[in-house]
Parts: sequence; structure tokens; C-alpha cells
Amino acid sequence: MIFNMQTFFVHVYVSGLEYLLIYFLFSRYKPMNPRVSKEKLILIFCIASLVQAFFDSFEYFTINVIVSAVLFLVVSFFFFTKWQDILMSSIIATAVIDIGEGIALMSLTSTAIGRQDVGEFMLQPSNTMLLFTISRLISLGLVLIILRFRKIRLGNGSLPTIYWTTFLFITMKDILWVLILADSPVEISFYYWAAVIPLLPVSYILFYYTRRSIEKMVKTQVDSKVLDEKNKYYEQQLVTMKQTLESQRTVRHDLKNKLSPLIYLAESGKTDELVEQVQELGSLSVLGKIYADSGNITIDYIINLKLQALANKGVTIFCEINVPNDIDVVPFDLSTVLGNLIDNAAEALEYVQNEKWIGIKISYQVGFLMIQVANSFDGIVHLDNKKIISRKEDTENHGIGLTSIKKIAGKYDGEVVVQHDDKQFDVIVKLLA
Repeated sequence: MIFNMQTFFVHVYVSGLEYLLIYFLFSRYKPMNPRVSKEKLILIFCIASLVQAFFDSFEYFTINVIVSAVLFLVVSFFFFTKWQDILMSSIIATAVIDIGEGIALMSLTSTAIGRQDVGEFMLQPSNTMLLFTISRLISLGLVLIILRFRKIRLGNGSLPTIYWTTFLFITMKDILWVLILADSPVEISFYYWAAVIPLLPVSYILFYYTRRSIEKMVKTQVDSKVLDEKNKYYEQQLVTMKQTLESQRTVRHDLKNKLSPLIYLAESGKTDELVEQVQELGSLSVLGKIYADSGNITIDYIINLKLQALANKGVTIFCEINVPNDIDVVPFDLSTVLGNLIDNAAEALEYVQNEKWIGIKISYQVGFLMIQVANSFDGIVHLDNKKIISRKEDTENHGIGLTSIKKIAGKYDGEVVVQHDDKQFDVIVKLLA
């Protein structure tokens, strides 16, 4: 078909409405994080609209569909950063545009204008502009419905790739279905259109609620595991406290036995033996060596208890702590992070044959609490879906410590960095405090 300037201007109007609608959808689909400035983004949409209008002017169906799909992906690429958002937004934009045009065409064929007269009707530029204006208004209604159902969001959980693949397949099938019906040379009954078109948005609403249900189920399972981890941690603290009390009783018993001979040694003038006995008394301690004395009760308590247990097993310990007394982190969250980091290191040390060591460095830097735990390592890591899991047989109840740490880091706008090689495992936790 030869290029016609009048047809081009009509399609400029049509595509302008289309991309205005898409911009409205994308800007409210989720919080904006575009790759370019807002001004450049608007310019990109205007250029895409002109390109779309140029190709639509030649009225080649296949070419127009391909160009439209590519342009939708291009504008969404500049709008979003994640490929899931790019794909999903492009699919939704294509779906609402096609469904709007399908409903408008269905409404037109249900009037006195028959199927055979539609082509003649569309030859008038004003009629074409009117029909597409109606279709864009219908699409706007669908967009508002979609945005309404996106108001309630669930965390940051991500769904597997098969979900997006299924969604893409279903959407492409529905779009192809509408295009075939709209381009069919056979007259299709209004009642058939009325039965088919409403099913399309309903199916996506149901698909959306299915996604929400899956996310809720996964979130419930994760929360349940985190709660189990917390309960387990409390049990470990009770065991540690029991061990401390037993250690105190032992110290009192030893102290009683060692104090008895002191008077005798003093009265007998055996100064050398007396000094030796007093030095032995000085070596008695309830907790053994003090590894942390920062003034922060939570950090000092967890570090001293955990590291003393490792020291008793022959683990070499390096510890450097420089933090203020008051840190804007909930004590339970702080104890969970520290406890899990040291417990994970202790588990890894069980598989190390020689040179067992653990190093802990905690510092406060420009509003961030930095926690670094490193330990010797045998180089073996067990992964499940690219996530590190416990090497214990009961993986259902173990290995979620790192998950708890990442969740708490997210709560404080922080991050968790995991690094390892054949000999060393290193975890750095950064918390906004």
C-alpha cells in the first residue's frame, strides 16, 4: 500500500492515545525506577508513537503486530529494570489494547453496521478516530481494574520462571484468539463476542489471585521456618545459660576447696605455695576469656558465650569489636544475626580437620553496623536453587539461618554479602542503625 499522509495523521492520533494509555499504565503499575529521566522517557514514547503510526499507515497486519510488540518491549525496557517487569508490563499493555479494540469492534458489528460494512465505515478518518477513541477508553477501564487489584502487594517474594512462562503462553494465546476473531472473513455473532470477550479480563483477574495465593503460601512457610529458627535459638540460649550456671557451681566448689588451705599456708609461713595458690584462684572464671567488652549488652553477651564454647573445642579465635553502647537495632534482631552467623561458622568448622579458626569484626561506620564473620572452611558448599543450605541431614529444620539474616538485613535497609574459596568462608552483614 502507498503511503498516505492523511492516513498517517489518523494513525498518529490513534497511536498517540495508545502510548498515552501505556505511559499511564507503566507509571502506576509499580514504583517508578526508569533508566532515563522523565523528559527523555516522554520523548521515547513520542518517538515510539510516530514509528507505530508510520508502519500502521501501510496496513500490513503481520508487520504491524511485530512492530507493536517490539516497541512495547523497548518502552518498557526504559521504564523498568527487571526483566520480569519488562515482560509483564509489555504483555499487559498488549492485552488491554487488543481487548479494548476487540470490544469496540464487537460493539460496532452489533449495531446497524454489518460485518461487511465495517471496512467501508473505517475508510472515513473521523469514523476510525471515533472507533479507536472508544477502544482506548475501554482499555483505560481495564487498566484501572488492573491497577486496583495491584494495590495490595505482598513483600518481595519472587515466583519461579515457569510462572512467567505460563503467563506469557496464556496471554499470547488470548491475543492471537482476539486477532483471529477480529480479522476473520466470516461474520461472527454478537452473542459469541459477548461470551468470549468478558472471559479474557476475568481469566487474568483469577490468574492474579492465584499468584497472590501462591505468594501467601510461600510467605507463610518462610515465616513458619523463621519462627522455628527463633524458637530453636531460644532453646540454645537456655542450654547456654544452664551451662553457665553449672560452670558457676563448679567455680564455687573449686573456690571453696582452694580457700581452705590458704589460712594454713599463711600461718605456716609457706609464702611460695601461698602465692601459687592465689594465682590459681585468679585463673578461675565463670565465662573464661572475655572476647567482647564493648558496652553493648547484646553483642557482648552473644559473642562471649558463643566464642567460649568454640574455644573449649580448640578453635582459634580472632575478635575485634568497636561499636557504641546504643545501636538502633532491636536486640532480638541483633542477637539473631550474630547467633546465626556464629552457629553457621561453628557448623562449618565441624568439617575442618586442621587449623580451625573463626574471626569476628564488628564496627560502626557512617550510620551502618558492619558485622563480618570469617572462618576456616573445607571448600564444600551445598546449594538448593542457588541458595546455600545446611550440610546436616535434617535440611528441613536446618540451613535457614542465612535466610533469617537476609530478612533482618532487608528490614534495616542493609545487605548480606557471602564470599568463599577453598579455605575460607566469609559473611558480611550491613545494617542501617
